[in-house]
Amino acid sequence: MREVLGSSLAVGVFLQEQKRSGVYPLRRRFESCILPNWMSLCKLYVLGNGNTKEIASGISEITDTSDNRIGKNKVHVTVGKEVTQSVLRATLRNSGVEMRAFDSLGLGFDFASDFRLKYAKSCPGGGRLVELDESRKRDIVVPGGGGVTMCGVSEDIHCDKGDHVRFKSDVLEFNKMSELLNQKASVQGKVPSGYFNALFDLTGAWLIDAADAKHLAFDAYFISLYYLHLTASPLVLREKVKKAVPTHWNPALLARFIQTYGTHIIVGMGVGGQDVICVKQKPSSTISPADLRGYLEDLGDCMFSDGASPSLPERKSKDSKQKVPEVFNRMLQPHTMQFTNITETSSKDGLTIIGSKRGGDVFSENHSKWLQTVGASPEAVRFKFVPITSLLNGIPGSGYLSHAINLYLRYKPAPEDLQFFLEFQVPRQWAPLHCELPLRHQQRKNSYPWLQFAFMGPKIYVSTTQVSSSKKPIIGLRLYLEGKRNNRLAVHLNHLSSLPNIMTYTTTSSCRPCQWRGSDEYDSTAQFLEPIRWKRYSNICSSVVKHDPKWLLEDGSGGVFIVTGAQLVSKGKWPKTVLHLRLLFTHLPHCSIRKTEWAGAPSVGRKSSIFTNLSSTFTFGHRSVADAPKQLPATLNSGVYPDGPPVPIRSTRMRKYVDIEEVSRGSHDMPGHWLVTAAKLVMDDGKISLHVKFALLDFPQEV
Repeated sequence: MREVLGSSLAVGVFLQEQKRSGVYPLRRRFESCILPNWMSLCKLYVLGNGNTKEIASGISEITDTSDNRIGKNKVHVTVGKEVTQSVLRATLRNSGVEMRAFDSLGLGFDFASDFRLKYAKSCPGGGRLVELDESRKRDIVVPGGGGVTMCGVSEDIHCDKGDHVRFKSDVLEFNKMSELLNQKASVQGKVPSGYFNALFDLTGAWLIDAADAKHLAFDAYFISLYYLHLTASPLVLREKVKKAVPTHWNPALLARFIQTYGTHIIVGMGVGGQDVICVKQKPSSTISPADLRGYLEDLGDCMFSDGASPSLPERKSKDSKQKVPEVFNRMLQPHTMQFTNITETSSKDGLTIIGSKRGGDVFSENHSKWLQTVGASPEAVRFKFVPITSLLNGIPGSGYLSHAINLYLRYKPAPEDLQFFLEFQVPRQWAPLHCELPLRHQQRKNSYPWLQFAFMGPKIYVSTTQVSSSKKPIIGLRLYLEGKRNNRLAVHLNHLSSLPNIMTYTTTSSCRPCQWRGSDEYDSTAQFLEPIRWKRYSNICSSVVKHDPKWLLEDGSGGVFIVTGAQLVSKGKWPKTVLHLRLLFTHLPHCSIRKTEWAGAPSVGRKSSIFTNLSSTFTFGHRSVADAPKQLPATLNSGVYPDGPPVPIRSTRMRKYVDIEEVSRGSHDMPGHWLVTAAKLVMDDGKISLHVKFALLDFPQEV
């Protein structure tokens, strides 16, 4: 028998009886590892520098001679070699949530992720992102931790007694609920967090989620055995974190910083569990907020008391006509299958109820049984954060990082798309610019081709000007009525104002020239003609305008052709003239198409003709998305005129025949870097309109 002391080592414990490798989940945490009944402990391995070294072939006796406090007790082991005290401490560090919670304070965190310890981010090589006073340390007795003592804890980390809280939220609108949960995490603003999205089972697309939720509410029990928080003031980032901040707008480096360090710093958390009941109300629901809150409160009383309180009464709303929706009663029925989340939905009432637990045994039958298991297997809950950017005052490039983080949290692209998303966050502009439109007639009317829809019907002139974006990516198209009387049809382009760094073209000597192609070049058998009004008068060609596949075979280099220009042309003789669309294609080398989607103008209740549907179906096999309403980005744009300055339409006569709504993809369309690769004219609900094919490209990291 000899006393065990020594240096700090990381240890994996292998339990022969369980026949499983890795760290065994100790039932009593710190004290359990030194009780005599753990004689199944057969081997200790030192894991250092990637090597495994056996230091004890067997343990014949383990005796506790003190008070179960790591660092104070003396553990005696009969072995052939010395086993250090810090080896045991490191073993416990890997197995107990206490050590993981303590070690997570000061780490980085991606606010777009669910609030769980596994998403905490340390510095490369390990360590916190902020400086703590490690010269002054002391031992902390964890409140409610069964007498567990944490040794060598910095003076900048405090541990307070926890509490049990039941919180009943009001019935709030989407942004108000998001703001409430952000305040609970000490974060300002209404940008939805990953925790908010996980709690209410949302997609993460702010616009779609907000449009799909009329009201949100929750009733929850939060159990904190103890609460950990940093007291260092002011918080100071480590030098290696400061040096990682890009000094200029570099999407690759900005994306790498966010992926490595996150967006916020963890400064506090409770250790325990939570049992939450959430209600999501759709816009179609007619239940009043007061009634909805009453139903949720009754459901919470029943579930949190394990049925001790009366079951949901046949409660009626204020108008004495509406009973309790059946979806609330279904939440009280036993569920045969075990899930961490229980969801019940009623399309009739427009309600979704979600029950979820964290910490303890999440598969417990009822609330009281779950409470009994929280102390044995707690989780980190009720996180508190500080934005990383608030600690970067005076650091060169902090403004660029702040802008990149704001964009990332607002639109939440996937991590693998973050660099490409940031590459496309440059100003957009229209071609032609509004100031470039002629203020008076530059040509006589008879110099423009024109369309006529019926006998004695109105004429609409066609601007055949070629519109180009100067090789910059196009993200949207629209038809527009120009001229003093708004009777001249033109096509406008919405494009990026500058070329993203990842979209580098080849040198001028080897660069392919841009090529025009239009539906007027197709064989007559490949042209789908649709009348605007009368068949014997003007038609449109609704054939898809795309690049010629032979272009990619000319030199075998591959790549992708994107649209960088557009033009309208009129062919044929009066009265049966045909309106065609022409597009300018520019070659992008070293790229490939990941995904394509068709989109139409964001209008509801459109009716497409049979030729339009056939063209979409048989040419590409893609489903037309014109029937699906597209969410507009106005709610996320803080500009006075988010859709551009208002332009008065003096005459609405021609708007009966032309749909001037823009068809575009932007930051709100995840993952936020769509490009136009094809388009076509269509007749939708009696109007000339555009359908546009957007593509997501896979760009090389280095060309």
